[in-house]
Amino acid sequence: MEPLDKEKQFERLYATPPVYEWELIVNPIPFRTQMTYFFLLFSILLSVIFFLTDSGAFSVVPILGAAFLCPWFRYLVNADKRHYYAINQYGMYSTEEQIIPEIAYTIVRRSAWVGCAICVFAAIFIGPMAFVGAGGAALMSFTMTNFRSIPHKSQCLFDTSAILKNYRANDYLLRTEHSLISLIIPESKLTPIIEVIKQYNDTFEEEFVDLYKDAKFHARPVILEIVR
Repeated sequence: MEPLDKEKQFERLYATPPVYEWELIVNPIPFRTQMTYFFLLFSILLSVIFFLTDSGAFSVVPILGAAFLCPWFRYLVNADKRHYYAINQYGMYSTEEQIIPEIAYTIVRRSAWVGCAICVFAAIFIGPMAFVGAGGAALMSFTMTNFRSIPHKSQCLFDTSAILKNYRANDYLLRTEHSLISLIIPESKLTPIIEVIKQYNDTFEEEFVDLYKDAKFHARPVILEIVR
């Protein structure tokens, strides 16, 4: 039988029912709320300084900016993530998606349409020069009109040998000869996952890599819930 090309192998991987699967809710940055409060307090302090130095209307700019950026940073950029992993005889695949209410996407899309309308009116009444210096904002408005959740997919094909590298608690990387995939594995599920990987590979190794030994600062994802 003629060997399948990589695209066909991926299709077969996703079409085959999983032998083992798990799903997690993960907090990507544990200190995100503290960062949001810090930015908000800093913005208030900056506004007070502008007010005391008679900067006029500029004194409200930091607070208005914080009122928009703080929720955006906390609930959109650093929202909780849902991770799903599945293993079958051909390999492993995963999906990663931010947990953001659909209303947030609706608000962003409608705001983008308002931005588009403003750009059109500006071009009509001011001319093409209206886009000078604001071209980036106009382009972003048109781009965000289709803003929606898009799951990120990853996959790793089995090819007789596999190495499972452990970087820190729950943080792993599975490497085969031609592909690799990042994994978040709870301690309670590590043993059955290893047994399944061994079942479909001729050789299997575990390796601990102290990747963050000299790092003074790094954000460690935290598992909030093991869904299954």
